[in-house]
Amino acid sequence: MRRSILILLLALLSLSVITCLAQKQEYVGQYDAYFGFAYLTTPNMNLDQRGWQGQFGYNWRRWVAVGFDTSYFGGNSSITVPQLNNATIAKLAPILPLLPPGYTVWSPYHANTYTITGGPQFNYRGFKWATLFIHPDLGAMYQSIKVNPPDPMMAAIVGSLIGPSMKTSQWTPFYGVGGGIDFNVSTHVGIKLTSDWVYTQLFQDLLRNPQYTWRMSASPTFHFGKNVPK
Repeated sequence: MRRSILILLLALLSLSVITCLAQKQEYVGQYDAYFGFAYLTTPNMNLDQRGWQGQFGYNWRRWVAVGFDTSYFGGNSSITVPQLNNATIAKLAPILPLLPPGYTVWSPYHANTYTITGGPQFNYRGFKWATLFIHPDLGAMYQSIKVNPPDPMMAAIVGSLIGPSMKTSQWTPFYGVGGGIDFNVSTHVGIKLTSDWVYTQLFQDLLRNPQYTWRMSASPTFHFGKNVPK
């Protein structure tokens, strides 16, 4: 699914370059806003989440804007021993010999993820019907985890690692890069497709590796305000 979405985004981007007339955009609204469906995937955690993303931007010049966006995602996955860091595995070492033969240490969990991002965006408006853009991703991510052990034995193990509530959460900064295309359906309405790649380090006290996260979204976008001078 992730590969199909990426291929679709690349195909749409290539199509726009080929088919868009090389004409300047007559109207560029001073403000942009959008809200729509978004998808977040963290491959090394086997975690796929769905939710929404919203953004508000101010076009300082036709080629550069500043703004912020926020998003929410929810999804399920499972935690396994290979995902844990050495310190966490050391805590399990006294327990593992006491487990029944063939018993697998794993547990499903539900994750809620929130992001906040702000900064510049650089636009190319050489086509009449589409705007290409790229931006750095600098922001913060908050993730809350609720572990749902499959049996009492696993519940005791999880409780020894994160506490009897079976919950944990953390804020962490992230950085990366993103971009996409905004199809100008009309003067004030468009369809925006975006993709972002970011690097985070959530739950370092438990997990072995940092996370490389992809976010993709598709939504209507609205352009309003006075026309930005050429």
